[in-house]
Amino acid sequence: MTEAIDTFEPDLLYSDGPTPFGEQSYDAGLRAVAHLYNTSAAAHGGVNQAVYNQKDRNPDVYSIGVLDIERSQEPDIKPDPWQTDTSVGDWFYNVRDVYKTPAHVIEMLVDIVAKNGNLLLNIPQRPDGTLDDECEQILTGMADWVAVCGEGIYGTRPFRVSGEGPSSVHIEGFHEDAVAWTSADLRFTRKNNVVYAFQMRWPTDGRAVVRSLGAADRVRSVRLLGAGELSFDQAHGVLVAELPDRPPLDGVTCLAIDLDPASPAVHSPDLKE
Repeated sequence: MTEAIDTFEPDLLYSDGPTPFGEQSYDAGLRAVAHLYNTSAAAHGGVNQAVYNQKDRNPDVYSIGVLDIERSQEPDIKPDPWQTDTSVGDWFYNVRDVYKTPAHVIEMLVDIVAKNGNLLLNIPQRPDGTLDDECEQILTGMADWVAVCGEGIYGTRPFRVSGEGPSSVHIEGFHEDAVAWTSADLRFTRKNNVVYAFQMRWPTDGRAVVRSLGAADRVRSVRLLGAGELSFDQAHGVLVAELPDRPPLDGVTCLAIDLDPASPAVHSPDLKE
């Protein structure tokens, strides 16, 4: 590991397992990770820019870097940044593979980011390094969605709650079944004084109802990303926004809720960067 660090000066080091050598002795792994950080700091004016991922769930261990959870997620907001690593199908190209749909991947992304997580997504390649039509479709679908809703993903922090509604992801290793979301299911992120509410399904009654704001959280305006300003009412903290007849895109949509800067909701929970 240290030879690779000295040779390539990586920005990311990933152990497909615990920090070497697990509970037997972490000493060698800890020295290697320290060397990674010190090497990065020396190359960047004293500031470490490198990231280390590993899969040991012991918080005393994963706090040295970023916890990586293979093909699973977290049930709620985690104080430390973490990561799901998964694939749209098998890890390697399989012509018989059945891929996740673009909508499924986007739903996973939203749920993960709302919980202080990051999604590392594998796209399998053919033996010649090209992508098949299905993978191209997944990436195109994700790109189209990000072009509309990326404002609620990039540069955001978790809200004081990750979401609301009756549905949740199944938390069990190597199980990633699509969730039967409802229009009452929302996932939240925040950037400055804007709270982003991702509505997991488009409602049939033409309304988005957000119940996780408090009475002191004063809403100044509501936008539906990709559609524009919406009319809304707010009573006792419950926000009801009137939606257009049609969604701006298929799948998850996103409300940008602009709050008065004095609102308590403007402040994120105590999380590590």
